[in-house]
Amino acid sequence: MKRARAVELVEAMLHRLDGPQEWPLQLVRQVWLFGSFARGALEPHDVDVAVRFERDERMKQAVVQAIFSGGNPYAPLRRALAGSSRGLQFQFEDAAREQLEAEGTFMLPLWQRGDTLAEALGVLHAIAEDPEAGRAERHDMIDAFEGLDRHIPRPVRAELIGWQQQEAITISRITLPDAPDDTSLLATPDMRWAFRRWNDDSPLRRAALAGLALMKELAVEFDDVELAGQRLPTSRRLVGHRSEPRWWINWKWQNYQSIPYCVTRADGWLEVVQPTRSRPLNALVIKPGPKAAVFRR
Repeated sequence: MKRARAVELVEAMLHRLDGPQEWPLQLVRQVWLFGSFARGALEPHDVDVAVRFERDERMKQAVVQAIFSGGNPYAPLRRALAGSSRGLQFQFEDAAREQLEAEGTFMLPLWQRGDTLAEALGVLHAIAEDPEAGRAERHDMIDAFEGLDRHIPRPVRAELIGWQQQEAITISRITLPDAPDDTSLLATPDMRWAFRRWNDDSPLRRAALAGLALMKELAVEFDDVELAGQRLPTSRRLVGHRSEPRWWINWKWQNYQSIPYCVTRADGWLEVVQPTRSRPLNALVIKPGPKAAVFRR
């Protein structure tokens, strides 16, 4: 986007912070800018914003509710700061911000509680334009992570790349089609019961159905699938069949450190990256690499 547009987005955010302090804006304590915009880029891809905020009981409840529904716990904060505008990318996790600082990322303090609007706008407008300021070098990246890296923590990226370099695993990327509305995946009462852990409009339910639809397309036996930490109630398993999983479907990097140990002994791991209600479902397909047999010894 053009720098002028990026400046407008940040100005609008500052005006919101200076306005009526309703929940959750009243929780915000400090805001930083980082990334190419903060370094003066003329056409930043987006504006990276780090936010420190207090976690009151209402926010804690929102986080718990989001965990169960598969939503974004920080969605109320994002809406309060950015409205419906796109172009601002927020980092709300203190640990992630501190990691960026430890890695030497330039963090420009833009606003903190007690600052006037004029002071914050002064900081924003004092950023010098720099035609040479491109996108910062990103560490621990491969093609499959392109565009998804903000949803894959750097330590996770580093370990995945390490396992791939050892040829224990291979990593590819796909976009998962949605399961059709009349899908037969939920034809039995037991399967419908298994999906009751998610609300009908949950992004996690959507991701689960799309993942199982891919398994069906690959002719994978559902007896051999572990879905978000649970085995499926297939007819064979209900009458006593037992087998080790050969495919895992997951998201949010739960138990990711077990990936090489699972995959090198089986067929694959499907990681749905940042499940959403309506946007494309991006996923990483992780399969045994050429030296999987060596890794599992």
